[in-house]
Amino acid sequence: MSKTMKRLLSAIALVATLILVACGSKTAKEKTSKETKAVPAEVTIKAENGDITVPANPKKIVVLDLGMADTLRTLGHEDAIVGMPSQSLPTYLTDLGKKDSVTNVGNLKEVNLEAIAKLAPDIIIASGRTQGKIAEFEEIAPTVYFATDSADYLNSVKNNVTEVAKLFGDEAVGTAEKELAELDNIVSIATKANEGADQTTLMVLLNEGNIAGIGSEGRYGFVYNTLGFKPTSLEIKEEARGGRGGRGGHGQGLSFESIAEVNPDTIFVVDRTLAIGGDTSTNADVLNNALLQGTKAGQNKRIITLTSDLWYLSGGGLESTRLMFEEVAEHAGK
Repeated sequence: MSKTMKRLLSAIALVATLILVACGSKTAKEKTSKETKAVPAEVTIKAENGDITVPANPKKIVVLDLGMADTLRTLGHEDAIVGMPSQSLPTYLTDLGKKDSVTNVGNLKEVNLEAIAKLAPDIIIASGRTQGKIAEFEEIAPTVYFATDSADYLNSVKNNVTEVAKLFGDEAVGTAEKELAELDNIVSIATKANEGADQTTLMVLLNEGNIAGIGSEGRYGFVYNTLGFKPTSLEIKEEARGGRGGRGGHGQGLSFESIAEVNPDTIFVVDRTLAIGGDTSTNADVLNNALLQGTKAGQNKRIITLTSDLWYLSGGGLESTRLMFEEVAEHAGK
């Protein structure tokens, strides 16, 4: 081999080596850059009780709000739940409450602070029923409370779900966006079916033999405002309406005569007594009342009892909101 050829090959080898070194250096820098962009240790959540800074990607959550529990499950982070009020769970959440990794911390109103403290949670998610104890919860761990606004239910659900998803980063936020888009799809189908319909709807709550109406600004107002069911002309007094938090009020007491007078085409029923495991015999004859059965709803077999433990005990979460929307949406436009 000539000297010229040897020099040429040596030069080529040198250039190749320099290129490999440069590429390796670039790869190392890119790797270092990715490693430097670490997940933040904390995240600030906008909640009803303020802007709260909490640990990011929490490993131990005590969740007292059932809607937030089903949201965590839908986002793929149910394993982070270490405590919840499993004494009072609606059917759709009973399997979660039975997990060995989940400690029962009481019921929806009365929680065991000592049991919560022993779990040493990273975060506590309070509920509308327990918001009065937030100061006590904060002595144990950072606490957030997400309210649902009965006057703007869907948007408040969207805001709350998005904030919860922020705990777990971009992947969870992406999942939340997809699930919320599914809610929008249900709403779109229901409102389109109800558009221009003359049929009227009345939401009622049964409670130990009494019947109460829920108006368009009440706790289930989204049936009218979001899903497009037309309310009756029956006026619901302001003080009987549900408020901020979505749990307020049991509606306005109604007589059978007042219901017969507005003559709804559909009556949706939430049986509170059934939901809380009470004596349902007190409600046994309410729906069979002759005046109620004489309405268009009664005559057309459109007095529809909803899944009461879902509707009364839960709500405001990704799964619970979807289930509630689907249950009434199937009757849209009929």
